[in-house]
Amino acid sequence: MINIIAPNIKNGGGLELLLYLIEHIKVSYPNIRCVVYLDSSVQMLESDNNIEVVHINSSFKKIKLFSKKIDNALYFGNLPPLVKAKNSIVYFHNLYLLMPFEKLIKTSIKFFIKYFLQQVYIRFFIKNVNMVACQNDDIKEKFIKKYSFKNVQLLPFFRLCDRNLLEKNEKKYDFCYVSLAHPHKNHQRLLEACEILVKENISFTMALTIEDGHDDLVEKIKDINLKNVVTIVNLGKLPKEEVCKLYAQSKCLVFPSTEETFGLGLVEAVNMDLDVIASNLDYVYQSIEPSLVFDPSSSLDISLKMKEYLEGNIQKSSVKIENKIDDLIKILIKENKNV
Repeated sequence: MINIIAPNIKNGGGLELLLYLIEHIKVSYPNIRCVVYLDSSVQMLESDNNIEVVHINSSFKKIKLFSKKIDNALYFGNLPPLVKAKNSIVYFHNLYLLMPFEKLIKTSIKFFIKYFLQQVYIRFFIKNVNMVACQNDDIKEKFIKKYSFKNVQLLPFFRLCDRNLLEKNEKKYDFCYVSLAHPHKNHQRLLEACEILVKENISFTMALTIEDGHDDLVEKIKDINLKNVVTIVNLGKLPKEEVCKLYAQSKCLVFPSTEETFGLGLVEAVNMDLDVIASNLDYVYQSIEPSLVFDPSSSLDISLKMKEYLEGNIQKSSVKIENKIDDLIKILIKENKNV
């Protein structure tokens, strides 16, 4: 029996990874009973076969859960338990919990209080787990330095799209960028790059997945489209199946993010035969070999690389990282042989 403690996961890349992990355990490890603790808002998962789902519907119950001694547990929401247990792991995938104090204090009061308190919590209680797992070397080094916790291992995992979609879809977009519009995702610079290309009368199509609540970006997209040079389509937040379809309909992923714990979209896109032009940052090279790179702080450089891509004659991208989902599961069940 293993336990996955994830009541802090509600959306985004964390939820995508969690759903994939649970599905993999269900299909590939049918003899292992897995109890999953989720926030009550996550209703797409139900108990089935070897998976038992327990929904947590209050902050008090979450505190009670973290106060309980649970062996063979994966704490999937970055935070360790309040008590020590045997064979326990924190899976860490939140950049804000590595943010230096001097940078954190410059953010909003709400943001500062939330992440400062969580950082303090981790400092106090991280020794209650045996190991921390993360997705790339940069995060590993930063975590060790910030929290003085040595046993940090690289255990990245990811779900890939069905390549059969490539035969069922025609290419509609020159570029796509699959990402929610968090500040570090750098949509503003990308749209500024598009404006530069419009002024040069360079036409292309691009699909974005900006969620509701970002009216400034949506208005900027409308203004760019009014010039009748390029076409930018905002598809909104997409489920996994539609994301995979979008990859099949696109030629190139443009990825201007300034920070990532992994960069799942990079690996997904290359697996679907897309070229990738991305930020010239370490997290990119730890996952893939991109076709082109740019300075993510420079709208001009992003535009130049997009223009270079449209002109052709670039190298294909390739994946460099290994999926270690089975290694993670085997650590939890303390097995060295296939189950």
